[in-house]
Amino acid sequence: MAFGPFKKLASVGSGLFQTTSSPIAVDFGVGALKVLQVVHGEAPALVAAASLETPPELQRDPARRLAFQVEAFPRVVRQGGFKGRRAVCAIPASQTFCKHVQLHKAEGALMADQVAAAVASQIGCDPGALVYRHVVVDGATSSAGKAEVICFATPRDLVLRLLGAIKDARLDPVGMHSEFSATLRGFEYVSRRADDAGKVTLYLDIGAGTTKIMIAHGPAMVFARTVELGGVNLDDEIIKRTKCDLSEAPAIRRAMEEPVPRRPAGVPVAAASGPAGLALLSAGMRSGGAEPAPAPAPSHETCNDPDLSVPLEILTDEVQVSLRYHQSVFPGKKVDRIVFVGGESKNKGICQHVARVLRLPAQVADPLARVARTGKEPCVGVDLTTPQPGWAVPLGLCLSPTDL
Repeated sequence: MAFGPFKKLASVGSGLFQTTSSPIAVDFGVGALKVLQVVHGEAPALVAAASLETPPELQRDPARRLAFQVEAFPRVVRQGGFKGRRAVCAIPASQTFCKHVQLHKAEGALMADQVAAAVASQIGCDPGALVYRHVVVDGATSSAGKAEVICFATPRDLVLRLLGAIKDARLDPVGMHSEFSATLRGFEYVSRRADDAGKVTLYLDIGAGTTKIMIAHGPAMVFARTVELGGVNLDDEIIKRTKCDLSEAPAIRRAMEEPVPRRPAGVPVAAASGPAGLALLSAGMRSGGAEPAPAPAPSHETCNDPDLSVPLEILTDEVQVSLRYHQSVFPGKKVDRIVFVGGESKNKGICQHVARVLRLPAQVADPLARVARTGKEPCVGVDLTTPQPGWAVPLGLCLSPTDL
């Protein structure tokens, strides 16, 4: 579903660059501004990639963070080696309202009107102040005559500001998508395979500011939710326990092996700690022309890492609530696996702990592993020789339809 009010903003000149290259994908994330472009094909090929990390002191201030990124964006594009002028953007999950509602079954504009009325009523604002999208969940158990609908909304002022930032960089905005839909788009090549089409997958995108919870039946989104807990909250817990500076906490978090002290009689781990656990990551790396790195064996030694039990318990509780909701609308249809993405998924200890609590097999995905590259493509601020689970949204944007 397109942002109808913004169709007129599509540039007349956007059709001048009808090549196989994707639009330039822009992700104004909490942890970093990421920009990516690929060439479409059976296996996408890299054109260019660039990343600008957000200073830690700005990650906790959404207004200052966005101002910093908007100001830096034209420079990042100029230095990045991107081609053409077409650009597609993600709406930050941290500023996206996401909720499941049951609405009367309707088509097209009638459903869109119901979504606008329901969301505006819950938020308590003028319906015209928001821009909406929705996904009708097929096959869900619901009241007679009603449909299960995932509603998304974001402030209209934010949408206009993002479009303005793209234009200020002398680019033509041709698409805008939620982070949820972009993430799932990046995994369609997996979920459409015969062996995976019937699988129920829990995608956990653990980012700097939020964690996005998505459940998909094959490629189809059936559940979406945002939890206001991410790397920033883990850093706050580290600061509280170690008395370190704000600038030191991210490095401590990245180096942690065991974020939660091991219990003597823990639940067996059915997660990312071997070839099966990294099956998706490994397959992607082979298709991208590189060999997968072996997963490190979990350490059983006593560790002095800060105890992150409290925030991680909050996170796993929220995921379990989401799983119960999915079970209520799809009785008998259980989640088969977890796929971890997001920048904080680089910490295997966090992923292993979450998978252990949920008792589900898990995979840490590197979305860019299947993107072919020669090593000569411009890469600014990102090392593509190492796994990059935080690039699911930019890749999904590259592969998404233009909708403005």
